[in-house]
Amino acid sequence: MENNEIKNVVELNEENLEEVAGGRSDSGRRVKAVSGDTYVRKHPDKDAADLGVLYQGNSAPYLEEKRWDDRDVVWYKVSFHGHNGWVSSRYTKIIG
Repeated sequence: MENNEIKNVVELNEENLEEVAGGRSDSGRRVKAVSGDTYVRKHPDKDAADLGVLYQGNSAPYLEEKRWDDRDVVWYKVSFHGHNGWVSSRYTKIIG
């Protein structure tokens, strides 16, 4: 690796790091998958199409929450790979 390449890697700024991490939460809070892998859904509903998987131990920036379904599950809205999606509180918790 040349010195310029190393310099470019070292000089990742905050914006680049947020891009890699999946976005930014104004509150600084994140939602972490704690009970296994969990689907990130397009809407706050267990039957909604999924956008991907938030793997156990990983987290995503928290945006808001809603009580949505008949099971009285809280759904957390998160920033996930450039999209907004929803995860169930049954498998996640808010951290930070």
